[in-house]
Amino acid sequence: MLSSKIQRPIVRLVFYSLLCFVFVAPVLRLCVMSFHGADGYSLANFITLFHDQRTWEAIKNTLIISIASTIMAAFVGSFLAFVSAYTNIRHKKLLELLVLMPFIIPSYIVTLSWSGLLLKQGHINTFVTSLGLAPLDLYSLTGIWVVLGFINIPVVYLSVVHMLRKIPAEMEWASRACGFTIWQTIWRIDLREVWPAIASGSLLAFLAAIDNFAVPAFLGISSGIPVLSTYIYEKAISFGPDAFPMAAALSVLLSCIAIGGTLLESCFVHSRSAMESIKEDFQPRIILNGSRRKILEWGVTGLLSLLNFVPLADMILNAFLKNYGLAVTYSNISLRNFSFVFTNTGVLTAVRNSLILALVTCLVCIVIGTVLAFRQVRCHSLAAAIAEKCAALTYALPGIVLALAMIFQWTEPLPGVRPQLYGTIYILLFAYITRYLILQIKSSKTALNAINPELEDAVRASGGSMLSVWRYVLVPLLMRPVLSGSFLIFGLSLTELTLSSILASAGTKTIGLTIFSFQQAGDYSLSAAMSTVVVLLLLGGYMLAWATSLKKKEKNVYELASRTHKTEIRQHASA
Repeated sequence: MLSSKIQRPIVRLVFYSLLCFVFVAPVLRLCVMSFHGADGYSLANFITLFHDQRTWEAIKNTLIISIASTIMAAFVGSFLAFVSAYTNIRHKKLLELLVLMPFIIPSYIVTLSWSGLLLKQGHINTFVTSLGLAPLDLYSLTGIWVVLGFINIPVVYLSVVHMLRKIPAEMEWASRACGFTIWQTIWRIDLREVWPAIASGSLLAFLAAIDNFAVPAFLGISSGIPVLSTYIYEKAISFGPDAFPMAAALSVLLSCIAIGGTLLESCFVHSRSAMESIKEDFQPRIILNGSRRKILEWGVTGLLSLLNFVPLADMILNAFLKNYGLAVTYSNISLRNFSFVFTNTGVLTAVRNSLILALVTCLVCIVIGTVLAFRQVRCHSLAAAIAEKCAALTYALPGIVLALAMIFQWTEPLPGVRPQLYGTIYILLFAYITRYLILQIKSSKTALNAINPELEDAVRASGGSMLSVWRYVLVPLLMRPVLSGSFLIFGLSLTELTLSSILASAGTKTIGLTIFSFQQAGDYSLSAAMSTVVVLLLLGGYMLAWATSLKKKEKNVYELASRTHKTEIRQHASA
């Protein structure tokens, strides 16, 4: 057998080679392919693209949509975070659920529900035109950035609300003691302290807008509004010898924008890292009187309820219509669309594929992500830290770019080796794992940092092996937080569209791609019916998880009260 001195370098070499092969090589293949042309490697693809007016139109539309949607998400998300963190309104859990709903529900379903509500001959546009105003058109540049801004509000909200709660209240008390008003204190203290979180959340919203394929595809393809993500999709699915090289060149342009935004966002993350160790303060800091409080809480929750539930209710109603867009009459209502969804072989195959992909992706990410997190947190492993950076690279890339990179990598991963993975469910599985592994690593790291290392030391000091540490300490304590983190991966994998739009074939369609195909073919009632089923499943799973967490909290409170009561009885008896 080889000695440990020889084994360790070999294991490290194999590990680093595997990292390069899985995470780095696809990106390098994509860059190389962008320079490939009929006459060899050159800049001809980029020169051709920059001479094409449609390329400049796609770049301009991408920047306009991303910047405008980011400004909307930044203002609305920051305002809602301020209301939730600092005011004394009631029902904050409901407010947070309403804010996060566009994040829970897939963006293409949100887009589908809004497009159905704002039909040209619908009730809202009929009312608008009766007032002499122009009808509201979602199939426009403005419509795309408004929907994207609404979808990305939770991104800014989550970044800002936690930082607001970490601002020490003593700083505000000192400001008020110096004679400043509450609004001057907010401007001079809170806004200045929370600015890095606002900037970080805004950059994340900008990156999410660039990465989003569903909204521009649902609203822009049919109306002839190209953005870089849909333009890459058009090039990739087109026929011709230069289809993939042109798509790769466009992907490099989009990746440069995304990676630049990611590096800029990391600067703001470092600038606010000093407050990460401060415990969040959930006490309200602005006490509103009865009338003002009611106006604010009813206004905010009422408006968010309308924006979330009215489009979804309209989509569910349209799912029962025989003829989409016509009046709701007894003769026009039918279960035919749901019957098709639950009996059609193609739809059932897509559901099965999505479930398999989501479950396997979750299991693989849980095992690999938790092991890498343990090695990084407990062992301070350089290899695990590098693995996290590699996984973050594939997550930072837009989904449409990663899909192309997967094709280039797995068509011929090694010279002369053609595994025939393209068009199978396995290439989708590899893409999902490389895309979402970083989420599990982050979640497992957070869970491990919450566990006291002395518990593991106690097991080792008692003669237990590393297997005993995992069996009796780590697995029981990590089970709940790790599974909570994997729930996000499961939901994203189950409803994924961007990767499958490029990588899926006839037999490997997913739920998202099936809904997209129905919408592009004009079968709006079928797409509404399938979207309704997905929404009900997602909201049902979220509510079940929320109810389980509440039940767990109630059980903990009951056990604590019971132990306290027993202690008091013992003290009284001893007295």
